[in-house]
Amino acid sequence: MPSLVTVVIPCFNYGHYLAKAIHSAQAQQYRPFEIIVVDDGSTDDSAAVAERAGVRLIRQPNLGLGAARNVGMAAATGEFILFLDADDELLPDALNTGVAMLRAHPAVSCVVRRSELMDSLGRPVPSHHRNIDGDDLYREWLRANFVWTPGAAMFRRDRVSEIGGFPADLGPASDYAVYLALARDGEVVLDPREVVRYRQHDHNMSLDPVLMLRAVLGVLRRERPQVPNAYRRDLRVSRRLWREYYSEQIIQRLRRDWRIGRLGWWHTTAVWTLARHTPDLMFRQIGIKLSRVVRGIAPSPLERGRFNSEVSEPSAKSMRG
Repeated sequence: MPSLVTVVIPCFNYGHYLAKAIHSAQAQQYRPFEIIVVDDGSTDDSAAVAERAGVRLIRQPNLGLGAARNVGMAAATGEFILFLDADDELLPDALNTGVAMLRAHPAVSCVVRRSELMDSLGRPVPSHHRNIDGDDLYREWLRANFVWTPGAAMFRRDRVSEIGGFPADLGPASDYAVYLALARDGEVVLDPREVVRYRQHDHNMSLDPVLMLRAVLGVLRRERPQVPNAYRRDLRVSRRLWREYYSEQIIQRLRRDWRIGRLGWWHTTAVWTLARHTPDLMFRQIGIKLSRVVRGIAPSPLERGRFNSEVSEPSAKSMRG
């Protein structure tokens, strides 16, 4: 008899996307499956959308993404489990191919795949996947989270529970911590096919670089005591690169909001974050700004483009891939 698969959909005020996420799970080629929506304190119609769709609904106060996934996992009965964000959509073979890969690799606890990009209206967005060394996924993950959204991964439910699930204190990067823990022990396999549509829109958590920097550094700080000696240098390089990447995003937003006169508490927090994590970069940018003010020179198009250039892979909900 085929194994039951559980699809957990955490949702916080994404009622306008939730119906499509649920429908994409209900339209899976694989059987049997169950769908659990965890309404994480939404103030919109998310709960009503789930009820109309006829799926199991769990309601709780707003405890955050990691905690919502854990609640869904605790209620799950499937041997395998997939965590679908409420603004994403599965492709029809996502469950079928995930189960097949885990069956083919009995020593593996997780299979990770790739994502298609779409915009807020569901229209395709061009994307590029970098090459991943499937023989050393732990090193790849120390460098970057190449799994753009958790819906691209499928897990053995018992194993995720055994390692403690998703750390609730790591916010939008809690899945990154799970990937590292499993990859460190060689329990992950890569399947390069696309199985989920990842939606990019103005409310993605990854658009807050202060939140993302803190979350990512929290993951790496948590991982540090467990890092094998052969990967210590990779960890150091990773911390530096993440600091630089998100700090430049913070500076870009500070510049933009300064120009339009939109400043508030976030900007105070942003400056403090820069001063703590990349003070040299912050003071370099301040020096450049002061020099321009003194000389009355506006930034060149090339300089503006440095912070507005597109990356080849998106900032995923957890972090950059």
